[in-house]
Amino acid sequence: MQSNFKTLVYTIILVVLGSTSFAQTFSPHSRFGIGNMFNPVFSANKAMGGISAGYTNSREINYLNPASYAAMQYTNFNIGLQMYGNTISSDSAQIAGSVNGGINNVALGFPVIMNHWGMAFGLTPFSYKKYNYSNTLTDDGTSYTYNNLGKGSTYKVFWGNGFEYKNFRFGVNAGFVFGGLDESQEILLKDTTSNINTSVHNELNLKDFTADFGVQYTFKISKLENQDKDKIPVYMTVGAYGAPPINIKSAHSKYNISSKTDPYTQEQYPIDSASGGFYNQKVQTKLPAYFGLGFTIGNELWWTAGADFHFENWKSYNSKINNTPLNNLWQLKIGGEIKPDFRSNNYAKQVNYRLGAQFGKSYVTHAGKGVPEFGMTFGFGLPLGKVTGSGSRNKINLAMEIGRRGIADINTYKENYYKLTLTYALSDRWFIKRKFD
Repeated sequence: MQSNFKTLVYTIILVVLGSTSFAQTFSPHSRFGIGNMFNPVFSANKAMGGISAGYTNSREINYLNPASYAAMQYTNFNIGLQMYGNTISSDSAQIAGSVNGGINNVALGFPVIMNHWGMAFGLTPFSYKKYNYSNTLTDDGTSYTYNNLGKGSTYKVFWGNGFEYKNFRFGVNAGFVFGGLDESQEILLKDTTSNINTSVHNELNLKDFTADFGVQYTFKISKLENQDKDKIPVYMTVGAYGAPPINIKSAHSKYNISSKTDPYTQEQYPIDSASGGFYNQKVQTKLPAYFGLGFTIGNELWWTAGADFHFENWKSYNSKINNTPLNNLWQLKIGGEIKPDFRSNNYAKQVNYRLGAQFGKSYVTHAGKGVPEFGMTFGFGLPLGKVTGSGSRNKINLAMEIGRRGIADINTYKENYYKLTLTYALSDRWFIKRKFD
C-alpha cells in the first residue's frame, strides 16, 4: 500500500502542474453552444458504449451515476489520457484533419463505510472550442478575408457520495465548473498598410457550482453454472441519473481590436486594443437538464451486459456566446464486458474484454436539422502483476471509440473521429485499521 500511495501522490502533483492540458482537437462543431462537450464517463465505461446508469463495480469509478460509489469495495485511483483524431469532409472532399491529446480525467474513490457509503472526487474536462474557418472576398481591387475563430476550455471539479440501504443506492455529485471561451470574427485587409483590420472578440468566463444525482437498485435474478460447475449468482441493476437545468454565473466581455497587416511578413500588429466594448459584465449561461436510465445484468467477476438511454434538453440553452438554436440530444448505448476466468494463471483469461456501441442525435444542428451520431467502442482491462493479500490490483484500461457525426448528403459537412483513452487504474484496500501491524 505504501508504494501505491507514493505513486498516487507523485501522479497527483504531475496532474495539478499540467491539468490545463487536455484534448482540444480542431472541430467546426465546437462553435455551437459552449463548445464540444466531453463525455464524462471513464475508460472502462467508454469501452462498453458508455453504459453507466446501472453499472457498478467494486474496482471502478462510475462518475456519471454517483449512486454507484456505494458499491466500491476498494480504494480506486484513476488517471486517464486521451488521444483524439478526426477528419472533416464535405461531400467527397476532405476539408481538414487533426490529432491531439492530453489528460482525460483524474479521480480517487473509496469506501467510507463498506457496503453503505462510498466517496469520490476528481477533475474532468467539461467543454472546449477550437475552430478556424474563413472566406475571402474582393471589392474594388481590395481583398477582404473573414476569419471566424474559437478557442478556450472549461473544466469540472467534482466531489460525490453514494449511499446504500438494502440493495438501494442513491448518490449526488457536487461540482464546480470553471474556464473561459473566446469567439472572434476578424476582417483582414492584406493589400495595403493603410487599411485597418478589425476583430470583434466575444468572451465568456464561467465559474459556478453544479449538482447531479443518481439512483440504483440491485437484485439477484438467477444462478448459472460455469464450465467448472460452479453456481454463479447473476444480478440485475436498474438505475437512473440526471441533473436539473442550471444557470451558471458568467462574466461576459465583448470588445474590438484594431490592427494593421505587415506587407512583408503578413503578421498583424495591434494599433488599438481598447476600441469600444465592455468587460466582465455579469450574466448567466443556462445549461440544459439531462437524464439517463438503464440496466445491467451479470456478475462483475465474470461478465456484465447492459443498455442506457440518455437525453439532454439543449433547446433550452441560453448564453451570450453563440446562442445559435440547438437540437435536443438523445443517445442509445449498449455494451458489456467479459472476463474468462479471474482465478486462472493464464493472463489472457484475466483480461477484461469490452465491446459496445452508441447512436442518436447530437445537439448540433445544420440547416435546422439535428445531426446524427454513431460510434463503435471496444477495449481491454489489462491487469498489472498479481492480486496481493490485501486485494491490491493495478490495471491499464484501454478504450477505443470510432465514430461519425453528420452525414455529408444531408448536412454541410461530416466529422469522422476516433478516440483512444488510456487509463492507469489502481485499486487497493486503504484506510483500514488493522488489529496487527
